[in-house]
Amino acid sequence: MSCKSYRTCVGAAVCAVALMFPSVLLANSIVGVPVDWDTYPPSPDWSALSGEATLLETTGNGNATDWLQITFEDIGSTPGADWFDTVSGESSDLFALTWETDYWIEFDFWAGDVLPETLQVRWGVDGGRTWGNTVSPVAGVDSWGTIRTDSFSDYLNWQINPLDDEGEFLADLGAIDWIGVYIFRDGTDEEVYGVDDFKLMVPEPEEYLMLIAALVTAVLVLRRQRLATVPVKVA
Repeated sequence: MSCKSYRTCVGAAVCAVALMFPSVLLANSIVGVPVDWDTYPPSPDWSALSGEATLLETTGNGNATDWLQITFEDIGSTPGADWFDTVSGESSDLFALTWETDYWIEFDFWAGDVLPETLQVRWGVDGGRTWGNTVSPVAGVDSWGTIRTDSFSDYLNWQINPLDDEGEFLADLGAIDWIGVYIFRDGTDEEVYGVDDFKLMVPEPEEYLMLIAALVTAVLVLRRQRLATVPVKVA
């Protein structure tokens, strides 16, 4: 393949990839079935791991505006109330097949009066290890925002126990039992949060092409620099 410039080569390479793999362009970015609490009774059913948070589907009408309400009681008026909890459901309700390392989680999050001190997506194996990825709300109080976790490609981004290693991470990802949202409250007053449209994602087809284009560009630039350093023979 001859090119007038490395940019032309990149464009040609990307087009070639698209022609070689047309099915990629038709791929869906959502894997499995999103959890959106728009059915009644709510299905799937999530629960609070420690029992500290109270869960309620907002309307119970089974319409597109329903979401999961998570309430932490006022610590001063509720003896024994704790600062955190994990709200989760079975991972198979989200996706029952093999979880790959290039997947990630996206969900909508709402905070009533104050943002949580810590917000994570956590998952694990029943009776085994727990993994978590810390995320930040993208909207202020009383406002919905869509949050995206890191992908599962780097176990260090999901590590909450410094003694766990990558082999254990991959083994647990292949046998994942549950997944959900961990909230550490900020303050002692009653706090209310919301979760909706919890879904497992894969890279968009365009992202694959951009990665390929970036790789091709890097190779061609390096080749161009290498050719520029080759001594010119003088006759």
